[in-house]
Amino acid sequence: MKRSQILLLGLIIVSGLFFRTYQVVERADFGHDADLYSWIVKDIVVNGHLRLVGQETSASGIFIGPLFYYSLVPFYLLLNMDPVAAHFPITIIGILTVISYFVVFSKLFNTKVGFIASLLYAVLISAAVWFDRRLAPSTPTNLWTIWYFYTVIMLARGKFNVLLLLGILIGLIWHIHIALLPALFAIPFAFLKAKKLPSFSQLVEFSIAVIITSLPLIIFELRHNFQQTTNLLQNFTTVREGARGLYKFQTVLEMITKNINSLFFAPQFLPITNTIFFPMAILASSFLLVKKKLLKTYELIPLLAWVFSVVLFFSVSSSPISEYYFYDIEIVFLTIVSLLLFYLFNSSRVGKILVVGLLMFVTAKNVFFLIVQDTYHKGYIEKKSVVNYIINDAKTKNFPCFSLNYITSPGENVGFRYFFFLKKAHIAVPGRGSPVYSIVIPDEYSLKEVKVKFGHIGVIPPKQPPPQELMTEACSGQNTNLTDPMFGYVE
Repeated sequence: MKRSQILLLGLIIVSGLFFRTYQVVERADFGHDADLYSWIVKDIVVNGHLRLVGQETSASGIFIGPLFYYSLVPFYLLLNMDPVAAHFPITIIGILTVISYFVVFSKLFNTKVGFIASLLYAVLISAAVWFDRRLAPSTPTNLWTIWYFYTVIMLARGKFNVLLLLGILIGLIWHIHIALLPALFAIPFAFLKAKKLPSFSQLVEFSIAVIITSLPLIIFELRHNFQQTTNLLQNFTTVREGARGLYKFQTVLEMITKNINSLFFAPQFLPITNTIFFPMAILASSFLLVKKKLLKTYELIPLLAWVFSVVLFFSVSSSPISEYYFYDIEIVFLTIVSLLLFYLFNSSRVGKILVVGLLMFVTAKNVFFLIVQDTYHKGYIEKKSVVNYIINDAKTKNFPCFSLNYITSPGENVGFRYFFFLKKAHIAVPGRGSPVYSIVIPDEYSLKEVKVKFGHIGVIPPKQPPPQELMTEACSGQNTNLTDPMFGYVE
């Protein structure tokens, strides 16, 4: 690479780093998922439990693989088990994804396409930046997707040396999100042009890679009578309440339309692009790329099969669906747009000016909206401050334990438990004589009684401490912070 290219790539990486770290702690949410992954890390480190699974998913009896949680462990240890540590591996994954976009698109097409695609991924707010800032096992989806995209195109070109990588990626699906499974329908279409089969050694490498990355799943299934396999099959075949048939298909299309619109235009939403015709127009423009020899027909077919397989799979599936089930197909749209921009860039001097100007405008616009974005402060910093206040207040007043009361909407009374664990707090069962601290979210629910506020979280301390003997009796019971069940957590 030339020095100018290295400098440009460096600027793209720095841009990606800025978008993924700007006020990341100040704006960090800390809800049930954060409590959950922190509790699982605690189980690994404190309890010495070598886990084969992570959290239980919304589908009963089906778990996420443990890789994400093990990746958090060294960072938690370095930061004395403070959950802010989770931002480090997530940020690393985000930057690796930015670099991967440049590497993959440069290898498959050319360095100019690599620069365009990596810059878009670095600065696009929705499916790139916000997704990379999420703290969840599914956050590595985009890193998985870019390299899966690479294997699909290489297989379409008859390059079977990527089968080892493909085996690793298939094994990682369980560790990231099982909704990635329908993407595998692109593989047989990638073999259409190849008039030969992989060698025996390549198939062996592929099989070994799948087995090694799936080893925790295999061991778990053998030890638990194939529980997840059975539950997965039942999950896909059980008829549930909700959208079905044509209405389900329409819902899928609406979610994909929303995702693609957000991918390119978020945080704005343009009515003219927020229809199914927008993603369909992008897909249709891929035939122009074939005509201009920027994309081969045998490369386009598996990409279109990838998109339509995901659409059809979730349209007929009985499982409830969410927008993030369709994030993996966004790389197809990003590929087409990147190649179209490259074609315009190469077409004329005016084309170069237009493309450079457009990319600079998108970057500047998204920097502006990232900086001025309004944040509702009830996340990591505020919840940690609430816990510190309660612990210090209880210590000052010589409370041997205390109880908690939440004045909030259902599902908002989360994100405090792990912080109380770090402070070794003894939380008693409410109503048995222990002093009660009320946590109000948002503080507007009870402004007259709130004595202390941290962001939009208020705290109401005990008004009249119970007698010492009553507190002693109430505090002799179990520590509910350690014994109460947590949704999705199993040991």
